Amino acid sequence: MGLISLPPELHAVFAPQFFGSTAYYAVLSMFVSATIHGGMRADKRFKSAHRCSIVDTRGPLALTIPVRSPGGRCSWSEVKVSDHGEWWHKHLTALESAYGRTPFFEFYIDRLRPIFTKPDGNLTVSELDRQADEIVKKILGFESFIEWDDKKETEVKDLDFTKFDFNSVESVCYYQVRADRLGFFPYLSILDLIFNVGPEAPLILKKMAEPLSRQLVCQSIESTRNCSIISSADMRR
Repeated sequence: MGLISLPPELHAVFAPQFFGSTAYYAVLSMFVSATIHGGMRADKRFKSAHRCSIVDTRGPLALTIPVRSPGGRCSWSEVKVSDHGEWWHKHLTALESAYGRTPFFEFYIDRLRPIFTKPDGNLTVSELDRQADEIVKKILGFESFIEWDDKKETEVKDLDFTKFDFNSVESVCYYQVRADRLGFFPYLSILDLIFNVGPEAPLILKKMAEPLSRQLVCQSIESTRNCSIISSADMRR
């Protein structure tokens, strides 16, 4: 994809997300290499590991994957995906209702169907997220080297985005099929961007990533080891 020219030696670590937000993929796209830490501790507050947000006919809608935790301190690579409620059928129905009339739904939906199937008893949240991420990266044309690490401890060489607030990334408006009636909704799942604008999605991600990219290029690696210091105000300067 190569959207932003960051130093190739600059490496970042990200948390796993299920069809992550447009901002998540905008930031991820900046790096020549990155790690997604599927083995990080499972936190009930971190819903994006098994939930994504779309917009249907009435407004924002969360698609949540039910999970089975082994209990205690465990990682996303140990938390299993549940088949409770046949969520895969409900999610596909929701996507068809929300995006069936978008310009690119029919073009992309068959590539995504493998994610929305009954899970076997051993499928973990980390593995499901990895499978979804592989499909998204192919659709977006990512050229970056992005590895998944399911170990509980991973090395953070440069930048730690595992607890970064991606909603602090400046949003960019793009075509949404119901915006004339519902208004524009930012920070939705990457699926919203893909279904609505198709091959133009990388251009939108580039625009979203540019302010943060400029900041990282100007700062030294030493001063950016903790991404929590990067605020929304900083990126809008």
